[in-house]
Amino acid sequence: MSVDARAPEAFKTAAHKKASEEMRRTSLANSQTRYACGLSALTTDEPDMEAFARAIALEAAAIDAGFALLFFSQSLVEASALSQALMTHAPALHHAGCSTAGEITPQGLEDGHVLAMLLPSTAFTAVSVMVENLSSSGMDRITGEVETLRRSLRARLGCDRTKGTFALCFIDGLSYAEEAVSSAIHWGLDDIPLLGGSAGDDLKFETTRLISNGKVTSDSAIIVLISTEIPFHVFKTDNFVPTDEKLVVTASDPD
Repeated sequence: MSVDARAPEAFKTAAHKKASEEMRRTSLANSQTRYACGLSALTTDEPDMEAFARAIALEAAAIDAGFALLFFSQSLVEASALSQALMTHAPALHHAGCSTAGEITPQGLEDGHVLAMLLPSTAFTAVSVMVENLSSSGMDRITGEVETLRRSLRARLGCDRTKGTFALCFIDGLSYAEEAVSSAIHWGLDDIPLLGGSAGDDLKFETTRLISNGKVTSDSAIIVLISTEIPFHVFKTDNFVPTDEKLVVTASDPD
């Protein structure tokens, strides 16, 4: 944008402000970090999901991404807006994700962001399934979905490779079904390690959202199987510190 030096100060100020806002919007929509394993992470704290989805599409093409994991704050963007933008600008990119109560970005723990993690197909093979209506689903059905997903991954790889494969699970954090669903998934995974967590809603405890290839749901879980020859290690942290004092629960409110 060019500004005539003879223009009124108010016009020049407005023009510079508009240019600055455009530069900031472009920069945030394309804030990205590439890692040695080939994975690329993009983040934004702008609500313009059309611009962010375009940035995702460009980066996905650049690294030949076959799958994307997405984590988003509902205080910033609606799940439907993100899902629709992805289907418009990156329709061939398979993806799965959920709303959060904080996002772990390359810059550290953030609030009010959207994070996209793109997995290059040269290093990662990923398949996913969404299990809907958890409140009325039996555990046998969930285990069956996992077994079907394993067969799908086996067909993609041409072999049954449990070593070098891990599973991710994202589940509606307000379904109160995490333990039962995790047990059913474990039953179908055998020796494949499982990690993941519950979808959040910025600690409002009202509604969480999960997205998968154009679908937006609640009361559901997404299971992703990822196979790679890149070494990985599953670890966990615990925010509880044991003490010598023992407590006995004499009454409780399950709600």
